[in-house]
Amino acid sequence: MPHGAVRETARTMVGAALIWSLVLLAAPFLSFAPGAALPWGVGAALLMGVFPAVLVFWLERRNDLRRLPPSSLPPTVLGTAALAFMFQRIILWLQGPLALSAAVFALLAAAVVLLIANAFTSWSWLDLSLGAGAVILGVTTALLLPGLWGSLAGILAGAVPAVSLAVRLRHGSPRTRLAAGAAGAAAGGGIFLWLLAYAS
Repeated sequence: MPHGAVRETARTMVGAALIWSLVLLAAPFLSFAPGAALPWGVGAALLMGVFPAVLVFWLERRNDLRRLPPSSLPPTVLGTAALAFMFQRIILWLQGPLALSAAVFALLAAAVVLLIANAFTSWSWLDLSLGAGAVILGVTTALLLPGLWGSLAGILAGAVPAVSLAVRLRHGSPRTRLAAGAAGAAAGGGIFLWLLAYAS
């Protein structure tokens, strides 16, 4: 793989991992008090946000990444989705924070959209993650911080991924990136908002 492609793949993995780590870290605080929410958030962020990206990056560096059966999902997304499905069962079994369950379902919804879309085109996991993150992080921040300052913080938290996506529109195919970001916002963000309405 050319050096530029390796750097782009690494940037995509790190960026998507950061977005979903922040989403999963913050979501439990919508359901639980801070002391109970923190272990859930840290555990979810490390397991589904950080671990798959680090593992895939390490395996690729060693040239030891086994080829999986044909799939339009990158290895990082496959691993993240598998861990998300298992973690969902843990949340339900241990009666964990339902807002975190909503965030995990949002991640799975974004992965399913990527799986379907990449059978016909080539979308980036980072673009979908930025779209979903703009909705989820904006809403989560606004709900966690009351009043006007919370609303302003929510707008800022949602604007950062949105601006990052806008910057990425200048590279590659703008329409493809915009479509992926919009799909991430609709699928990931929409599922999160829908399930969050039942999580309180």
